[in-house]
Amino acid sequence: MKRAVSYRGSTPDAKILLLRRLLPLLLLFLQVGCAPYLVVSGGAINPDKLHEIKTGVAALRGLDFQREVPVEIMSKEGMRSHFERDLEQEYGGDEGIKTIALAYAKLGLFPQVLDLKKSLLDFYTAQVAAFYDPETKKLVLPQDLGGGILLGAVQFLAQRDIMGEMVLAHELTHALQDQHFSLEDRLRRSGNDDKTLAFHAVAEGDATLSGFGHLLGAIDDQSLALVNRTVQESIEEARSAFPDIPEAIIEELLFQYYGGVTFVSRFLRERGWPGVNRLYSSPPLSTEQILYPEKYIDLPDPPIRIDLKDLSILFESDWKEIENNVMGELMVRVLFKRFLSEEDAVKIAGGWGGDRFVAFQRGGEIAFIWAPVWDSPRDAGEFFQGYQKLLSKKYDDSGASASRAYMEQRENRVVVVEGLEKPYLNERIEKIWQGMELKEEKF
Repeated sequence: MKRAVSYRGSTPDAKILLLRRLLPLLLLFLQVGCAPYLVVSGGAINPDKLHEIKTGVAALRGLDFQREVPVEIMSKEGMRSHFERDLEQEYGGDEGIKTIALAYAKLGLFPQVLDLKKSLLDFYTAQVAAFYDPETKKLVLPQDLGGGILLGAVQFLAQRDIMGEMVLAHELTHALQDQHFSLEDRLRRSGNDDKTLAFHAVAEGDATLSGFGHLLGAIDDQSLALVNRTVQESIEEARSAFPDIPEAIIEELLFQYYGGVTFVSRFLRERGWPGVNRLYSSPPLSTEQILYPEKYIDLPDPPIRIDLKDLSILFESDWKEIENNVMGELMVRVLFKRFLSEEDAVKIAGGWGGDRFVAFQRGGEIAFIWAPVWDSPRDAGEFFQGYQKLLSKKYDDSGASASRAYMEQRENRVVVVEGLEKPYLNERIEKIWQGMELKEEKF
């Protein structure tokens, strides 16, 4: 008994002593950053690791690099500045970002008071570990690519930079995508953010699986299930970490990963990496097809493209158009979830067939017309009833919804107008119906 007690008591003491001795050494390695297995070491890319991972990714994806991929190491502050420049370029400066925020606040996706630029920058800076820029063809990695003390300890003991290898493999996959499938043109804002987001999901799902594939050596059914679980858990953590940022912003970024991984996984499982490559020649056209892969694969359900002609009938010369875009099923779901239950939101959004959202500004006033088309008159009716409930909550039953919101359903189409007086609308709305053009969306 005595010997047993002595043995059981000395073992943890020995372990603790070992860890105490090891920790300063480990911290020294992490601070100096000179370990040969690190991807980023001493503020520069490790050329041996770059070559190793580049060769591995090319072999895994069955695609050769057609040209060198420049790598830049950037500080966190530098990355934030880069994101800021991109936002200003995409939305036309600070004023453009502010007007976009006003348009979607009027719809109900954003709160009435929102610093959209700050929210986007905060979220991007916190969540984007690295990035590939299709315009400059450059891969950017952070100076502090690591993953914290705990992961650093694991990597030190394993003599492998798990985080660095995954991130680099992920971004090198984006470079491969760009070199073979031309990302730059497809990722530009083009008046259909829903279609662009669907393409983003393919690219990010592909790159995420490629990063895991490099780490694991290969991807089979078992590892695919593991990757999907890991991604979903990470997504939930990311959602809970930013309670003050609107869900529309969070979901737009995170959907690319959780939706993309689920979607691309099916192609990888059934058709291998060549099947994933073929996605770029005929990509999904909507977030609906990402959410429900069967609507792309088994029973193709391309979205309806809606064009609204001659809106000057409603919005005269003193009104300025500030947004003309597609909401898509994902954002319809996010909108209704903000005012109703998640179950109701999924049900209402589930019959989405296409839409067009156009917003106008006159001084401090915002008005919009939203024209969604649905899979059936029943689906349109569910949206109509759901939107009535949404209006009562958005305007807090103040009566503004009755005087400033117009809704009409015709078969599987609905027209919503907010921000204009009803008597004014009643005289002109028929022109909107007559000027609505419906076509099948194409890439």
